[in-house]
Amino acid sequence: MISRVRAVSVPLFAALTIASVCLAADPVATPVDKPVVTPAPVAIGPQPGKGGIGGQIGLSSFRLDRTFGAAWFDDYSDAARARLVFNAHWRYQLKPWLRWQIGVGFAWAGYTEHAIAPFTDPNVPTETSKGDYLTLMLPVTAELHYMYRNGPWHYYGGLGPGVYRVWVENHRKVLKDPVSLKLHRGIYPGGSAELGVERFMKDSPNISLEATLAGHLALAQRPDQFPSGFNSNCMATEFRVGANYYFTPGPRKATATTAPKSP
Repeated sequence: MISRVRAVSVPLFAALTIASVCLAADPVATPVDKPVVTPAPVAIGPQPGKGGIGGQIGLSSFRLDRTFGAAWFDDYSDAARARLVFNAHWRYQLKPWLRWQIGVGFAWAGYTEHAIAPFTDPNVPTETSKGDYLTLMLPVTAELHYMYRNGPWHYYGGLGPGVYRVWVENHRKVLKDPVSLKLHRGIYPGGSAELGVERFMKDSPNISLEATLAGHLALAQRPDQFPSGFNSNCMATEFRVGANYYFTPGPRKATATTAPKSP
């Protein structure tokens, strides 16, 4: 009887000893979750070092300069009618609040039938109306823009010098002064100014839609060439809408390739 008790008690004691050792051992460490890294927010709009190209279309008026007086702005704006305007530009971001822009455009003005021409066109001596006259302007400008950013909305204002080609046509022919017999066209100095707002796309932060109010002033006075008329300064006021695409200019860096190992 005693031998049977011993035979049972020895294995039972060994099992209890092993169990107590296992319970006293350190618990297995559970893996700790890695901290979630929040990606940095994507900057909206152009950053310093980025360039951009854009195009716009809208309406131009040569008549709003009459508010400054008819003496300084005369035949170009008298009875002028609004026409379409086109603009293209290249931009480069210098600082978050400053950029420069080079632009080129095309604007023109027509005239009402009741407007009287300042002189008789030698090509059409029977006409006295400006109804078939056109004044055309081709500006090339360089501007600095000061910018204010508010999320996807970017506001700006800027100005700068410009070079302007201005000419006058009647019945699609360049007007000739009856006294000097010079064709009424030339290249003149001037300046431009703009106020605008851009709205950048959420899914495409390099693309923006834009609305601009712009003004151009061409110092187009040449009394020796145009003594009979159309001898004043010429100003165009424009409202345009369009779009821009921004990118990092310059060649892309070539991807490094690993040469194959020789056998």
